[in-house]
Formats: sequence, structure tokens, C-alpha cells
Amino acid sequence: MKKLDGGLELVPGYTFSAVECGIKYAGRLDLSLIFSRRPCVAAGAFTTNKIFAAPVRLCRERVGGAVHGVLVNATNANACTGDEGYANAVTLTRDAANALGVPDGSILMASTGVIGVQLPAAKMSASIPALAGALSPEAGPLVSKAIMTTDTFPKAVAASFDTSAGTFTIAGTAKGAGMIAPNMATLLAFLITDAPLARPALGNVFKRCIARSLNAITIDGDMSTNDTALILAPQSDSPLTAPEDMEAFEEALAYVLTGLGELLVRDGEGATKFVTVNVTNAASDRDASLAAKAVAQSLLVKTALFGNDPNWGRIACAAGYSGADVAEESLSVSMNGVLLLSRGVPQKVDRAAVIEKIRVKDIVIDVDLGRGRGSATYFTSDISYDYVKVNAEYTT
Repeated sequence: MKKLDGGLELVPGYTFSAVECGIKYAGRLDLSLIFSRRPCVAAGAFTTNKIFAAPVRLCRERVGGAVHGVLVNATNANACTGDEGYANAVTLTRDAANALGVPDGSILMASTGVIGVQLPAAKMSASIPALAGALSPEAGPLVSKAIMTTDTFPKAVAASFDTSAGTFTIAGTAKGAGMIAPNMATLLAFLITDAPLARPALGNVFKRCIARSLNAITIDGDMSTNDTALILAPQSDSPLTAPEDMEAFEEALAYVLTGLGELLVRDGEGATKFVTVNVTNAASDRDASLAAKAVAQSLLVKTALFGNDPNWGRIACAAGYSGADVAEESLSVSMNGVLLLSRGVPQKVDRAAVIEKIRVKDIVIDVDLGRGRGSATYFTSDISYDYVKVNAEYTT
């Protein structure tokens, strides 16, 4: 696998566009399109929230068929909009399909923004001819910019990988800075590859890689109505099947998804720190994941990190209520390499020196449960005053 500088524009066979539609604000890109003239197979992961947006319903219905592209809008979630919201999603994707000359039902849709407001469907429909006419292989970066809401920078990751059938590329873009929580992590993410894959294989690999990337990040523990992660690959009568080829693809996919997950957390609303929570020596990988998630989502841990407070007690507490097999006498906690608790015994440390050690952007919390060989890693951020400000004023 080779890491590449760039994003969607590096993958052959796809074109992209974005326009200023004025869905909520004037003068910003807010409607974008990812398109493949060649039919693709697709796989998706979506919110597990029982209140889910119209585009999530539409994608669930269509992701198993031949797919030619994804229509994406920002600044309006099209969630809690009832039959009218779903009809708008159907109409807009049909208009896009007609403009592109592909079958109805072959365009997926994703939306992000404020909940409970109907899309300005007529305005958006009027923008579709310009969107279709502007498609270009070089316009991938515009999609990354157009899908942003409270994000402060566009996010894209790409890699190439070698197989017995040649060298292929995979790239992805994502948005999300708040309402980020596992199952599915709250975000929009779109990945494309020129590697030919069968739909079942693509879905299985995507699910495995999502589990240890986008489902292993958390910013605030809130799960959205619109979580959508999609991957497209060209249909082929000769898809990759050899184990070594699939291993190469999975390595590249995991790299792209993990990279996107890290970028999302680094851009967390009001975040001042990027935090890696490593749990080791758990009774099982599941136990390790439970403990890592509890530590990563603890508001008390996150606020302590914001204040540069090496409060290992909050970390131990979160591990203890996580549901994992945890015992005080086998628990150890370190922060940025400083051992603070060893097998249940608090360590004598220079508190001022430890505070300086964690007064940095990147924090690593290591939790050793001492109960087995299971392990897991989560990415998270701190919670700051600015997080409250951003979300207190979100709809105003």
C-alpha cells in the first residue's frame, strides 16, 4: 500500500462537481455530486438511531442495486420531514439521474444540517443541470468542501495498492465535527475505488473496517439521524477474489477510513486535544472496546483533559462502569507515557511535571486491564467552552 497526497480526484473513472445552491446560506458550496458513468456496486453503513433521515431510508433501499453516484447536500438534514422529505429525496435523485442519463434509482443521496426543515426542493432541482454540467475528474476537492457544516477544514485520504490484476486506488472524504458517536459514528463519508469488487465481498470488508475506524471514534457521544458511510466500486465480470488481493484492498481501505476518523476527531467542535485511548490486556477484544469507549466518551475525562488535569481516577472510574471485566488490583493507567496507577496502586509522580506532559495537542491514554489479551483503540477529543458555544447557537 502507498499513501497518496490528495483525495477523490485521484481515483480513475469518477467525476465530481459542487455548486452554490443557497440551501440555507448564500455564497457557499452546499450541493455536490459524485458520479460514475460505469455502474458500480455499493456498500453502506448507516445510523442505528431509530429516528433517521429521509436520505438514509433512500440509501438503504437502493444500496443493493446498480449505483452511478451520490447526491449530497449540506446545511439541511432532511430529517423528521415525513413523507414530503422522502418524496423530495426521490425527486431530486430522479432529476439528477435524468440529467446524467442513468437509470432512476441509481443515484443515492446524503444530507447534513439542521433537523426538521424541509429541503428547498425547487431551488435544488433548478441547480441540478449546472451540477451535472460541471462534472470533472479534477473537482474532487470541491466535494470535500461542499459537504462541510461546522467542520473547519475539508477532509480527504487516499492510497494505492497492488494486486494480481494491477495497481488500484481508493480514496475517501468525510465531514463531521459534532454529534460524533459510535454505531454508526455521526458523519457523512464517501469512498470510491477503481478496484473491481463483488458486492458481498465489498460489504464484508467495509463492515470490518468501519468497526475499527469510524465506529471507534467519539467526540460528544451523540448519535445523529443522518449517519451515512458509502463506498462505490465498479461492477465487473472479473472482480478481485484472490485472498492476497483482498488483503491488499482491506489494508488500503482500513488506512483510508482510519485516516478519515482521525481527521474528524482532530476537527471536533471546540476541541483542543486529540486523544488516543488504548486498552490492552482485556479479557476479550469486546471488553477492551467497552472500556475504551467508556473512557473516550466520559465527559469528566474529556473536561479534565481540556483543563490539563491528569485525573486518572476519572479514567479508572469509566473503565469500571464500562461493563468490561475490570478489577482494581489489576488495573493500570498511564497518560503520555507517565504511569499514574499500577495494578491498583497510585504512583508517586511530580504532578507539575505530569501537567506539563499533557499540556499538548496529542494525548495518549493507556489502560491496562490485566485480565487477558484483548485490545482496542478509540480516538476522541476534549470538551471545551467553545463546544458549548457552537452547539448552544447551532440553529440560530
